[in-house]
Amino acid sequence: MSPTPDAKSISRGVSYIPFGIPGLDGNVRGIPTGSSVLLAGASDAGGDAFTYTSLATLMLAKHDPDLVPGHIARRSDAIPESVTYVTLSQDREHVYSELDAVLDGYQFETLTDHMTVADFSQRFMELLPVPPALFDARRTDSDIEPVEEDEPETADPDDETFRALLDDIAERVAGGTDDIVVIDSLTDLDRAREFGLSQGRIVAFLVGLREAVVNWGNVAFVKFDRPAGEVRKDDRVHGLLHGSVYFYSNDKGFETYRTMRVGSFGGALDTERQTVFESLVGPTGFRAKATKKIGPSNW
Repeated sequence: MSPTPDAKSISRGVSYIPFGIPGLDGNVRGIPTGSSVLLAGASDAGGDAFTYTSLATLMLAKHDPDLVPGHIARRSDAIPESVTYVTLSQDREHVYSELDAVLDGYQFETLTDHMTVADFSQRFMELLPVPPALFDARRTDSDIEPVEEDEPETADPDDETFRALLDDIAERVAGGTDDIVVIDSLTDLDRAREFGLSQGRIVAFLVGLREAVVNWGNVAFVKFDRPAGEVRKDDRVHGLLHGSVYFYSNDKGFETYRTMRVGSFGGALDTERQTVFESLVGPTGFRAKATKKIGPSNW
């Protein structure tokens, strides 16, 4: 029988990739490779800008390190070479237009040069009872993920028809095991419960993704446009993945004040005081500024 690996040696073998966010990297250690990360917050709380900035910075660190801060560039060995971006309700053109709205030109070009958009939007829409006149008017694209020819058609979607979609998404993600994976978004799957997709199948998909990412040794982001406070109270989702970043927004007069907090990876941080980061979006995307520490009861 081979000897059991020393626990400390296993721990020392874990690599961490930076978040790719100015003001956040340096305050937190980073994301352990083999981790799935929930990005949760209301749609106006900054989660999209965080995601796009993080991906762009990481791709710059990997492929053009002179354009990022040295403390990020020095950690490029742990960063995957490219990104697989799975979209469920927004088509490929819309994803690119959102990236362009947040990122500067050099960020946009480097990210899109090393990112594949797996567009499942048409497949997803086909499972919903969208009126034919509206569905037929929707844009189509040659890069949309195709429907399997032997997949049965049904006018009334149910859990089994959504299962086929999730299976195909899983197959597509499994083809990018060396990539940073983005699932955009859990919001769409959650809404599909209105049309037959079961909560259990959503949870099973997330559990499977979590365990697969551990074996692949890459990193997966799962976006969820839902108020952070609600997500933290939902035991079906909160704590299911390895780590989390929560985004908050509060209107103050004519301005919206946005903050973010990094949740635990493995539960260790839940008992410690958490750092609140003020969130700002400028010409080069999302950045963070540490403001204060709070206890777990104040989350």
